[in-house]
Amino acid sequence: MRTLTKLFLIAITASLLIPHQANAGKIEAVKGKEYFLTKKHGPWMIMVAVFSAPPPELKAEGMGPEEAAQSLVYELRQKGIPAYTFWRKQSLESIKTIDRYQQQVIRKYELDSEICVLAGNYNSPEGKEKLARRTLDWIKKNKPKCFNEDGIYKPTPGQPGPLSGAFLTVNPMLNAEEVKGMQRDPVVINFNSHYEYSLLDNPGKYTVVVASFYGNSVTQLSAQSGRNFNRKLTTGLENAADQAWQVMRVLREQEKMDAYVFHDRKKSIVTVGSFNSASDPRIRQVIKKFTARWETDTRDGTRVMLPRPLKLPSDNGTWFAPFNPVPELMKVPYKK
Repeated sequence: MRTLTKLFLIAITASLLIPHQANAGKIEAVKGKEYFLTKKHGPWMIMVAVFSAPPPELKAEGMGPEEAAQSLVYELRQKGIPAYTFWRKQSLESIKTIDRYQQQVIRKYELDSEICVLAGNYNSPEGKEKLARRTLDWIKKNKPKCFNEDGIYKPTPGQPGPLSGAFLTVNPMLNAEEVKGMQRDPVVINFNSHYEYSLLDNPGKYTVVVASFYGNSVTQLSAQSGRNFNRKLTTGLENAADQAWQVMRVLREQEKMDAYVFHDRKKSIVTVGSFNSASDPRIRQVIKKFTARWETDTRDGTRVMLPRPLKLPSDNGTWFAPFNPVPELMKVPYKK
């Protein structure tokens, strides 16, 4: 005899694709296959349902928690919705007991475990055209066939349907820093959607920041050296973005370097390299190449640290774009 599974729906936050038969072919749905949640999913999802075994006095014929969860995942995937299972351990209870040597010991017992069904892979709770919330509304009203055909659904007070307690949530396997790193800022995405060699297209996980350009700032780096580094930036980010793009292009065309450009709400940066590991030995080579060097001021003999310059054309002749004095390793944005 199989055990009746009591369905509990949890109120947390998430997101998901709009269920539509046109999407069904894009999402794998193999009956009997387990689709486990990983850190690569999300970061925003929908907590669809949580299954746990009922107390012994409520057991009856029907699906067990794991079978019910897998059936729901399969049915959602058939509708084009990426769904996954996730085991969540409940609280541990400490109990004092005596071992065979008559010594007092404290043992911890896991009281319960639940299997959750989560769905969706969205970068924000809103998603494009608010598809996440529209899909959430659909899920709340949906009455899965698997509950009628293969098991018995026991209603939870205050919930009219089996999935009416679904809520938006983040992937429970991710911490706050990981979620933040995976979320895509639509304004930043727009900044970077019109440029060649955007950092978002960098295939690696890490890169090295070699130059930074800010709006509303003045670069004054080498009055002592006699070189003309002074260049006033216009208000806004357009000029900063243009300078970064020029530097990236010269590094690629003249220096034959793997350079990228990235723009956010405050600045534009140029990076070099594409690395899958933070310990890649090539990273040290890039940092060494672009690190500022010590030079002697010809006027008074003092030692000064000067950023390495890059000569660029301008409407008034040429100008020198300074690299960052100390290049820094950074993670490529929005990499899962």
